[in-house]
Amino acid sequence: MIPATRYAGRNGVDLAYKVFGEGDRDIVLAFAFISNVDVFCELPEHLEFIERLRGLGARVILFDKRGTGLSDRGGLDASVEDHADDLVAILDAAGSARATIIGWFDGGATALVAAARHPDRVEAVIAYEVLAVGRADAEFPWELDASWIASLMAGLEPSEWGRGHVVRQFWQSEGAERLVAWWERYESMSATPTAARRLAEAIVRLDVRPHLAEVRVPVLVLHDAALEAFDEAPMRWLADALPDGRLQLVHRSSALPAILPDSALVDEMEEFLTGSRSGGRRDVLTTVFTDIVGSTAALARTGDESWRSIHASHDEALRRSIARFSGTEANTTGDGIVATFPLPSSALHFAAQALDSARALGLELRVGVHSGELILRGDDLVGLAVHAAARICAAADPGRIMVSDTVRTLLLGLPFAFEPAGEHELKGVPDRWRLWYCVDGPAGAETRPS
Repeated sequence: MIPATRYAGRNGVDLAYKVFGEGDRDIVLAFAFISNVDVFCELPEHLEFIERLRGLGARVILFDKRGTGLSDRGGLDASVEDHADDLVAILDAAGSARATIIGWFDGGATALVAAARHPDRVEAVIAYEVLAVGRADAEFPWELDASWIASLMAGLEPSEWGRGHVVRQFWQSEGAERLVAWWERYESMSATPTAARRLAEAIVRLDVRPHLAEVRVPVLVLHDAALEAFDEAPMRWLADALPDGRLQLVHRSSALPAILPDSALVDEMEEFLTGSRSGGRRDVLTTVFTDIVGSTAALARTGDESWRSIHASHDEALRRSIARFSGTEANTTGDGIVATFPLPSSALHFAAQALDSARALGLELRVGVHSGELILRGDDLVGLAVHAAARICAAADPGRIMVSDTVRTLLLGLPFAFEPAGEHELKGVPDRWRLWYCVDGPAGAETRPS
């Protein structure tokens, strides 16, 4: 059951919050940018995240900062210090003597300032993609990409607000209309366009450097290595500037937008808070990512109804092939599928058949294949090997199967042919990677582009 919304008052401002469950510790979620605690709880992935945290024996507290959601909509010019003191007022109202704060983006900045100003009330901080400074200067020479900021700000225009523009700035996958629809509602119910713009401008003005030396609690700085808008260097600078800070790179595996927590993030949070993680089964498998080339243009060309029918037929054909070659479907990526196979040869049989079945429907795929150690948790995959396979898929030419050198080496002596595709840097993955195209094999399908 989703708890009722409560209110804490501070200096004439009402602050909305919810408390999930009972426990021996308290965990507070400090959201990024905008929020609405009621709409937040409408998304099943969020409730699963909360339940995972509750499984650590914790109460979980959510709140809307002033100016957003169900809290008073004034105070748009509030400082980060004001937001930090508001957070402590919510702890008071919830009967929390001391809490761990998990903060996203500017919510993480608020968490750090709260820890500095109220060291007796904050036990630890988890800061996900937090920039210490909004604008670059001589000491802090990093800032968000100007074109990315311009695109983000365009989404705050009255004509665009509530249409999901902002979430796509953090999202590398197309599709998943359910999540886009949820985010559109989340935008509309969290702030007006004018308020959103002023809140975004306040984020750019952030500077928490004066407080960092006073943060005496353990801080885990999390950085998604694949998130294009944020670099690793400023996250490492932040971790180094904190008396007890540590940077942890995360390789997210799900198709969720980066603003939503996936299992890789929660694993790191759990280990930081408890010293261990519940984890999942580890195995060495071959991961295959497929992606439909030009899906947006195909949708525009065929129309919604025809595209849904073609897409459904494509997914059904892929699932039959996965079963035929003893694979397991992991999840979908909007315009593709992720599957694992016990043998790299089975993975390439599947990949070749996937190209053929897609072409029969008038579609073209790109496919990426890599073998490595994974963590399996239900239908979710965690590990650098998953991220590498996704990036290999993204690097592949249309109509081609691109594989890592690991896959090629494992198949030496078997009747598969490969041609070199050069060395590549895969974003978020260490080192340079020698990649290959699978030219043909015993699957019976020529895998050169048609």
